[in-house]
Amino acid sequence: MLKLIEKSEKVFNKVVDIQQFISNMFLIFIMSIITFDVLGRNLFNKPLKGTFEMTELGAALLVFFALAITHRRGDHITIDFVVERFSEKSRNIMNGIIEVVIAITLLFMSRHIFDNGLRMMERKTTTTDLALSIHPFLFIITFTLIIFAITAIWKALHYFGLAVNKK
Repeated sequence: MLKLIEKSEKVFNKVVDIQQFISNMFLIFIMSIITFDVLGRNLFNKPLKGTFEMTELGAALLVFFALAITHRRGDHITIDFVVERFSEKSRNIMNGIIEVVIAITLLFMSRHIFDNGLRMMERKTTTTDLALSIHPFLFIITFTLIIFAITAIWKALHYFGLAVNKK
């Protein structure tokens, strides 16, 4: 059973690593279109059509694709001056509970964003300049939030494991 958990965690970590790569690609994409837009506007008096929309959607995807890797590495801002006064076991239990709350919150968020994506799909909502459908972006964001929630669950299990292991 332990090998199955370890193997599934490795596979899941690969998914998170792929998300990080995609996030990096969105950053490069945003930098490129902004550069081409500025060059086109200033040199040829022809700005790139839809730059604002592509930047806006790309930035949203960049952030959501990067959330899971940021959480896995613990790169979020934390304020732990109260928790650090607890014993190590209490700290691990507290951190595990916090991770469970994070996962539950993310699952609720993903459900609402998915429902919003369904509404956008029914209404055929598109962007103004490029007429890009909005709903695929919301479905992608739903997926990234679920991956983020699973990351929080893995971290919770890790913290609870540290709390019950005797040293």
